[in-house]
Parts: sequence; structure tokens; C-alpha cells
Amino acid sequence: MSRKDGTMLRGLLGFLPIVACVSPGVLSLVEPAFTARAARLAHGTWTVQGRAIQGTRRCGDWLVRLTNTGDQLSGIVSLARSSVPIQNLTLQSDGTFSGITRAGMTGSTHTRAYKVTGKFSGDTVSLTLEDNMCPPRRGTAVRRAAVG
Repeated sequence: MSRKDGTMLRGLLGFLPIVACVSPGVLSLVEPAFTARAARLAHGTWTVQGRAIQGTRRCGDWLVRLTNTGDQLSGIVSLARSSVPIQNLTLQSDGTFSGITRAGMTGSTHTRAYKVTGKFSGDTVSLTLEDNMCPPRRGTAVRRAAVG
């Protein structure tokens, strides 16, 4: 290693601790920005509906209702005569979300497990409803403002 290379190496090594010291501060500035964007989801309700898939017996009319109140996103999936809550519904900083329903009995009706994924963009939501028997079903809806 030449003297010039050694000077350059010492200069780089002297720079690394500064980067290490600055990095946590930069990260702490970035994190609230993502949280703030996720919190900007307007209060209201989005109702996405779809019709039965022709030629299938078990892929009937469906409805997904998402509600945001107090920055808490919740939802239900309704099919036939039953409605089940969407569990583990998580909203990401980029507006995407996902959640699932559990299979089980609702009254005397058996309900399948569903996966709901989608994305909010302004007052519009686009989502996909998936299960193990039907092709993915997609729909969009515009927010209905919360009353009160």
C-alpha cells in the first residue's frame, strides 16, 4: 500500500463513525414519516361488492366492508347469509392492507376462510378477496364519510 492509499484509507475510516452516528438519527426521522402517512387514511366506510361468478355453485355474491374510525381499520366479509370479521387487518404506510377470516360456523352456515388484500388511494380502495374454492374476486369502492 502506498502512502497515498494509506491516507485515503484513514480518511474513509474516519468517515465511518460519523455515518454510524448519523444513521440512527436519520432512521428516527424516517420512521414517523411512514407512520404519519398511514395515519392519513380518512375516517369513513368503504363497501366493495361483487356478483356471483357464473357457472360456479359456491362463488356467490360477496361484500367486503372496511371502516376506519380513530385510525383503527376494521372490516367484515359477507357472503350469502353470513358475515364474519376480518382479523389481523393491518394497514401499511403505503396504503396497502391485508387480513383474513377464519373458517367456521356462523349460525347454521359454514363459512370458508378468506384472505382480503388491497390498497387505499385517496378516497378509493381496491381489493381482492381470495379463498381456496373460487378464483380471486376484485372490486373497488369510494369512501362514504363517517357521520357525526
